[in-house]
Amino acid sequence: MTPRATSLFCGALALSALIIAASANADDRFKAPGDLIKDTGIGLSIGTVLYPDMRFPLESGPAYANSHVYAPGGFKGNGGSQCDTVNYSYPWRDNFCELRRSDLPVCASGGHQGQDIRPATCQSDTHWAVAVEDGVIAHVGRFALTLQTPSGTLYRYVHMNMDDLAVAPLDKVSKGDRLGKVSNSWISELPIHLHFDVKETVQIGDETRSVFVPPYSSLVTSYRQLTD
Repeated sequence: MTPRATSLFCGALALSALIIAASANADDRFKAPGDLIKDTGIGLSIGTVLYPDMRFPLESGPAYANSHVYAPGGFKGNGGSQCDTVNYSYPWRDNFCELRRSDLPVCASGGHQGQDIRPATCQSDTHWAVAVEDGVIAHVGRFALTLQTPSGTLYRYVHMNMDDLAVAPLDKVSKGDRLGKVSNSWISELPIHLHFDVKETVQIGDETRSVFVPPYSSLVTSYRQLTD
């Protein structure tokens, strides 16, 4: 296990100060880490930037991080349209531990493995997702692509148009390279969005496990670098 993986694990599980804290100024475009929609789960209030050199996973802004499930047009959004202006407005909202069917060891209520991100508009096959770091395309599946960095971090991109990717398995990519266009692959009723998550290999007692870690603060930092 690498030192960075150890720090990430400690930060996610113990809320410790073993990783570098974010030096973020107040910005009303972003709600705080762990501030989930009411009654949708117990968030992780971790204001640490786990990946300070990460590029934002969409090629350009604006973009809107929020729930695709509990917002208008979503499965539990009480009707409305996915193109509702509320879905394409600030502030951002974390949904890493949002109630879903996944059992995540770092989330008290189980939860959602990553962050939902809407591109600038609700148009499918229009907005590019890009590599957040240098690495290799480790896996291309039915609805997801995984980018692995030299340090072993796994970045996963879900719901792109998997029939029209710009890369193939084992391709080497550089930060900012185009990967594919945001869509709703897997389930056609899904709103157009990119699900983005991060995995690290960590040691839990005598067991080595690959676990999802919270990406929200790193996404905020990378988005500010892209748009400010």
